[in-house]
Amino acid sequence: MDDDRSLPLRERKKLRNRRALADAALRLFAERGFDATTLEELAEEAEVSKSTFTRTFEAKEAAGIEAEAELWAAFLATVDAGVPKGPVLDGLHRALADAMAGLDGTWDARFLATRRLAVAEPALLRYVEHHRARVREQLAAGLAARLDLDAEDLRLHVLAELAMTAFSIAGRAWVRGGGAGGRASLLAGLADAIRAVPASLDLAAE
Repeated sequence: MDDDRSLPLRERKKLRNRRALADAALRLFAERGFDATTLEELAEEAEVSKSTFTRTFEAKEAAGIEAEAELWAAFLATVDAGVPKGPVLDGLHRALADAMAGLDGTWDARFLATRRLAVAEPALLRYVEHHRARVREQLAAGLAARLDLDAEDLRLHVLAELAMTAFSIAGRAWVRGGGAGGRASLLAGLADAIRAVPASLDLAAE
């Protein structure tokens, strides 16, 4: 999240506070554990007030998964800007790749730290799944509006699940490898996972 000089000063300050709190959460959760870290300690570490924390994040968990949330917010914004013509899954792949490519240079390390922390902290892992479920619903609703389909059309929900599951598979492999190859490697893994979707449908047991 770069300090975008095109934004008003008030908005830049809010973004700086958000990043400071998220960074503090990653540090303190790793050092002390999620349950042992208080909101007051997070605010003090980030040099902001507790009220600033509660205005910025809905919960301690939200601060801990900010890198994850940044990706999905960028993805939804890219999809809202327009899905390219052609197969929708391909369009979602391009939107997710574009969203990922547009994240700032610190995102890779922050995402790695977030995922490693979530594995060790069940509360954070549950919150990640909760957050992704909301994103899938928003994605399906956005696609329904774009494609003029009923919001309950099962195809939309399947597509949302497929796109996000493809990222999950690629992301797990990337994190296990310590982020080797940087973001380019993660993008390549995502492309492989997307290509595996139609290929997997052709598998048949004899």
